[in-house]
Order: sequence, then C-alpha cells, then structure tokens
Amino acid sequence: MNRIAGSTKIILTGAFDSVFFADIIVSIKIITTFGTAKVNTLFDIMKYFFSFCLLFFSWMVGAQSIEEARNLYSEEKYEQALPIFEAIVKSTAKNMAAQKPEACRALGHIYYLSYEFEKSAKAYAQVNSDDVRPLMERSERAARMLSRVEDIQIIDSIIVDKEDFLNAYLLHGESGRLEYHNGQVIYENPLGDKRYFAMEKADGSKRLFSEIKLQNEWIDRQEINISADSPDDFDYPFALPDGLTIYFASNNKSSIGGYDLFVTRYNLNNNTWLTPSQLGMPFNSTDNDYMLAIDEENHIGYFATDRLQQEDRVVVYTFIPNDEVIPLETKDEKKMVSRAKITSIRDTWKSGTDYQAYLEKIRRTITPNEQMKPDPDFVFVINDRIIYHTLNDFTTAAAKQAFLKLQQTRSSILLLEKELDALRLEYSKSDAQKKQSMYSNILSKEKRLENLYEQSALFERNARNFEIRSIRPESNNVQRELIKN
Repeated sequence: MNRIAGSTKIILTGAFDSVFFADIIVSIKIITTFGTAKVNTLFDIMKYFFSFCLLFFSWMVGAQSIEEARNLYSEEKYEQALPIFEAIVKSTAKNMAAQKPEACRALGHIYYLSYEFEKSAKAYAQVNSDDVRPLMERSERAARMLSRVEDIQIIDSIIVDKEDFLNAYLLHGESGRLEYHNGQVIYENPLGDKRYFAMEKADGSKRLFSEIKLQNEWIDRQEINISADSPDDFDYPFALPDGLTIYFASNNKSSIGGYDLFVTRYNLNNNTWLTPSQLGMPFNSTDNDYMLAIDEENHIGYFATDRLQQEDRVVVYTFIPNDEVIPLETKDEKKMVSRAKITSIRDTWKSGTDYQAYLEKIRRTITPNEQMKPDPDFVFVINDRIIYHTLNDFTTAAAKQAFLKLQQTRSSILLLEKELDALRLEYSKSDAQKKQSMYSNILSKEKRLENLYEQSALFERNARNFEIRSIRPESNNVQRELIKN
C-alpha cells in the first residue's frame, strides 16, 4: 500500500443494472490507511450501504414495473404489457416474489387471447389458486381443440349490426327459416308446424323449447331435455329438417369463449337427446360464437361470431359443411392458429375451385330476408273485409280481452282433446275392471270439453261484435288485410 501521512483517499467506481441492479462492480483503491482494523470496519460499512442502495432501488424499479404493467393491461394494451409481466415472472429479486401470482394470471390471459394455449395453462398453473383452476382447464381444452382444428372452406364473410345479423342467413325453404320474434331468435321447420327457441326458466338460466302448430296456434310447449354440466344458457337453436339434430350455442363451463357452438342428436332407441358435442375450431374461438345453420339443399352453412368486432357488430361466415370432421393436415403451429382464428378466408380455399361462382349461384336462387318476415300471431276474421293478425290490431279493450280469453280457451280445448284421445285409446285396450275405473274420468273430461266449446263460441262472438261496433269505415289506423274474393 502507498501511505500518505495524515490522509486517506478512497475512490469508488460503481455500475448498476438499469432495471434490477443485478451486477454491481465496486473498485476500492485504498491510497493510504492508518491500520488494518480501520480498513475492515470501513469495508463493512460500505458493504451494508451498497446492499441497502441495491435493495431500495430494486424495490423502486419493481414497483414502477408492476404498476406500468397493470395500467397497460387494464387498457388492453397486451403486447406492451407482455414483456413487463414476463420479466417479473423471470426475476430472481426477492421483492418481485409477491408480484408473480398477479403477473402469471395476467400472462395466462394474454397468452390465451393470442392462442398460445399451452403457455397460458402453464402460466395459470403457477398461480396455485382454486379460482384460477377453471381458467387453466379452459386453456388445456383450447389447446386440445387447436391441435384438431378442422379443415373447413369458408367462402364468404360479412360484418353486420348484431340486431340484424339474421339478414345474412340465406336459407332454402326446404331448410326451414329463422326469424326474430319479441327479440328472440326462433327456428321454424320447413313444414311450418314446429318451432324451436330459447326461454328463461325459474332459476334464471335459458333452455331450449319446442312448440307445435295446430289450427294456426302454437301449443304443447316442451323443454328439449339436453344434459347440462352447469346452470348456464342454451340459445340460438337450429334443427336439421329431420328434427333429430339440433345445433345450438351455450356459455356453459365447457365453453372456451363466451358462447360456444354445440350439437346434439336424438336417440330413437330410448327417446332422449344425447349429451351435446362441442364443435371444434374454427367454429369456436376465444370469443362468442353462435347461430350455426346448415342449408342442406344448397350444401352451405352459416355461423356468427363477434371475434375482433365492436360491441354492436358481428361477422357472419359462410362455409361449406364437411360430411365428417376433416382435421387440418399440418404440423405448422402458426398455420393452425391462423386457420383457427380465420385470419384469412382465402387461406381456407382449395386450389382450382371457383367459390365465387358457387356463392353467386346460391344468391340467385334464394331471396334474402324472406325468412325474416314474421308469421302473423293469429288469423281472426272480423268481417268479410277485415282480418286481424296481432293484438295491436284491436281498437277496443273489451274486444282484445275477449279474444285473449278465446285463445286461452282454444289452447285448453286442444290439450283436453289430446288427453281424451290418449284415454280413449287406453280404454279400448283395457279389461272390464280397468274400463270401469276409467269411465267416470273420461265422462267428466268430455263434459268439460263441451263447456269449453260453448265458452269458445261465446268469446269469439263477443270479440268480433265488440270490434265491429267500434270500427268506422273512414278509420284505418290499424293494419288490416282485405279478403280477396
């Protein structure tokens, strides 16, 4: 050591890592000293000082990093938030340990939206929390679905307002029709005698129902008993013409987005609906997917999705259905993700096929919006010139009330007639003792039916007469239909 009497000169040189101060280079050159003990004491003091500085600045930078990431994440600027969250998870700094669960949860979501489902599942697994387990399982399901993405040809797409999206569905008459009724999507079969729709139950969940049409009235409402793994919603039904296959959307716990598309088939052997099968990608995505309809006459299908759309807009894809699921033959993960997301519909086309000509042919044979015209609620003849189709057509409260009672009575008649037919059939096949026990019940129902016939005639007469008295020839402020001779 070089000694300089009466003084000690120490030169410190430090270089800190800009983020975590992981590397600290300190060069101490002691020019002079007064003794070994004093040098050791000085060295210990400096060591603790620099450790404190390292800890303090690491904490400050870490706090700034997580706050910045949170802000970016809340603003859905996921690409900018991603590297910050990744750095937090990879950091070995002790002050970052408390931030890692939050960062892993955010990474799981960001990876999920970018279709990196395996990375998403691994990120969620690091959180080690019961409330995150369903998210991890969802990522695992999506990863399996991505590995089996279907090779489907999507030949057209159109972005429309959500409230008008059924306008894009061009269905041949032999495939039935879709319509809006009181804000609800309804599918009606080709014969026009059966319809399917969703309705809210007492527990608040939506389930699928069907009704049959008899004498211009929809009756015999029945729930379509499809097994459900959670009390969530079923909606947007579409049945194939045979009535044995129903496509629908559900947001149950198996969904990988909001609403996912499912299909169920009727088992004729035991008269039950089979457990629904979840459709794969690209039909389902990390967003809402719904209202799949297939036009078997023209061999074409449609489904709607709000992926990459504004809140009030949806895109309706037109595709060519496969007779069976055909997996995409590729090991290129980027290509699989692209096809699953439907990044480009042209990428789905097969070479040498003129899809535009195919699409134009369909457009020429089907008039759009025909299926959007709602059926009249009923047909009620007022006189030889006027027919009413909705309750709003009535001009008096008395006439409307009488007609409502008429509708209720007619429904009761139809149900009682159906019940009596079944009882009479059972009666004809029973022995004498059983017939004796059934006789009084059948007789009672027959008398009840006679009373209903009389009430029906009375309500019909009252509804018509009340309305005729109120109609003025010069007034036509309700929608009426002239009977053509």
